[in-house]
Amino acid sequence: MTAHGILGFCCLFLLGLALPPEVLAQFRQLPLVPNHPQEMPTKEALRTQEIPLSLPFWDDFSSGILSEEKWETQGAFPSYSIGIQPPSLGVVYLDGVDASGNPYSRNALENGEGDALLSLPIDLTGISAAEEGSLYLSFFWQAGGRGEQPDAQDALVLSFLDEQGNWVPVWTQSGGDENSPEEFQQEILPVPPAYQHANFRFKFGQTGRLSGPFDTWVVDYVFLNKGRSAQDLFRSDRALTRLPGSPFAPYHAIPHFEFAGDQVSGRVESQFYNLTNRFRAMQFTVELRELSSGRLIAQPDLNSPINPVPQALERRDFFSSLSGELELLTDSPFDLQVQVQLSAGDGFLVESVTGEDTLFQESVDFRRNDTARMVIPFRDFYAYDDGSADYAAGINQRGGMLAVQYRALNPGRLTGISMKFTNALQRGNGIELMVWDSLENEPLLRQEVVIPPDTDPAGFAYFSIDTTVVVRDTFYVGFTQFSNDYLHLGLDKSSDTGERIFYNVLGAWQQNEQVRGNLMIRPHLSPELLPEGAEPANPDVRLYPNPVTERLWIRGEVQDVVVYDFQGRQIKIPQEGDKNGKMLTFTAVQKGLYLIKYTQGNRVVTERIIVK
Repeated sequence: MTAHGILGFCCLFLLGLALPPEVLAQFRQLPLVPNHPQEMPTKEALRTQEIPLSLPFWDDFSSGILSEEKWETQGAFPSYSIGIQPPSLGVVYLDGVDASGNPYSRNALENGEGDALLSLPIDLTGISAAEEGSLYLSFFWQAGGRGEQPDAQDALVLSFLDEQGNWVPVWTQSGGDENSPEEFQQEILPVPPAYQHANFRFKFGQTGRLSGPFDTWVVDYVFLNKGRSAQDLFRSDRALTRLPGSPFAPYHAIPHFEFAGDQVSGRVESQFYNLTNRFRAMQFTVELRELSSGRLIAQPDLNSPINPVPQALERRDFFSSLSGELELLTDSPFDLQVQVQLSAGDGFLVESVTGEDTLFQESVDFRRNDTARMVIPFRDFYAYDDGSADYAAGINQRGGMLAVQYRALNPGRLTGISMKFTNALQRGNGIELMVWDSLENEPLLRQEVVIPPDTDPAGFAYFSIDTTVVVRDTFYVGFTQFSNDYLHLGLDKSSDTGERIFYNVLGAWQQNEQVRGNLMIRPHLSPELLPEGAEPANPDVRLYPNPVTERLWIRGEVQDVVVYDFQGRQIKIPQEGDKNGKMLTFTAVQKGLYLIKYTQGNRVVTERIIVK
């Protein structure tokens, strides 16, 4: 964990006895789901299997899961977003948080062995004497990625299991500022004959701070096979390296009713990496389909050549333009699947070539990382996140406020706010929902709610808005908390909208500059600006000015004018009037949102005003 990281992730709590409380109030990254400490399995508890694996052993983690047929994990997690420019789609990361999302230690200063990733037993007894010197294990590693960069005293350790069942360290990489958090390094190590037994295993282990999601190491593209040498660093593999980008960036999702002809257009971005030391011609296809029916909505690229021809070991961003391609979408909620497919001539691993005969190893299929899919749910909300939390984040100040900035493509009525709370122990806590048109103004909405007791930490808690709030252009959604404990909100690392996060713990708003990612707070909107059953305003009646500074004039024949605040309470406002309308004086009220209710004949009309 670097010096910048210590400040950024708010480790000043270590000095809590010497610092005043206001210095300790902050917005920081947190573990996912604290529950209870996880005990590390002992050597005797390691998983065994009746039939060991055989060579070759290969995994690039592009499936997004850790295969139970290959791995045993002690807190290590797969991810599509933690690695920065990985060699292929998907990585595994190791840190100081166990499989339950809980720190391994409650002692903030304790260091030790945290996560581990272990291969299942591999039978190496079939290797001949002529081949025993050609058995090598290669892998890529990165220090930090989008997690926390390890300190100099932290390490990633690779160990081999000997025939007596002992783990023997064979390679160690220390942390420190000299390791770039954005670059992957490849290693290749021999597996000596002493380890070539019937139940060989290898293990990646993390050592560092055990009190949270710190000192992160990222591992990718693990390959163990015979017939290799120390120079065997290239694979006949061309891989996609990330999920398709949303065509609505920075949003991952927008309300389905925002699809209106050419009003929404964008592009699908992706990236490939050529893992071989030769140039290779490639093509790509991009498809957008309705997930439930499989109906093709758009195919902006079909076997389109990538120009110029990719060179050896080249990494390149590419995109597909969607301008004018979305007019076929329906006006009802749906799930959109975006798929990018690379055509690069990849196939099975070649085991040997004898004359005109080629023997393939079908257990290693390099086409597996040539296709990437992303599902965008189009309902009634805006979202920066992709629905999956990599970490959590929060503030630790009673009365502190947290807000996320959004910009509505069209005016809409706010119907609800959903949040992903990742700590099951915090169910039942109360918060005050808040909405602003500007953080310099009074809130448009204050509404006390309780985190539902039955909220699944993997899902979102939804809070319905009980008053009329119309948002236009830029607006902010968030809450005030009633506790000094961190409320664990999901933090997605698939992209970074950290600059749209704001917090107020010292009496003034601050723009987040420390935690990177997407805070998982989503506003739900309706295109109907008035609630169901509400009468629209009569064009013969005018309310002005709006926003109001001191006085509001209502021009038109109206009766029974009543004013409500943003909590639905009726308030007394001085009124003067004649047959042409009324004048209301707001000089003695707080700034904020108010509702004006009046009757006109048999009609009851409600209109929204803002007092500044």
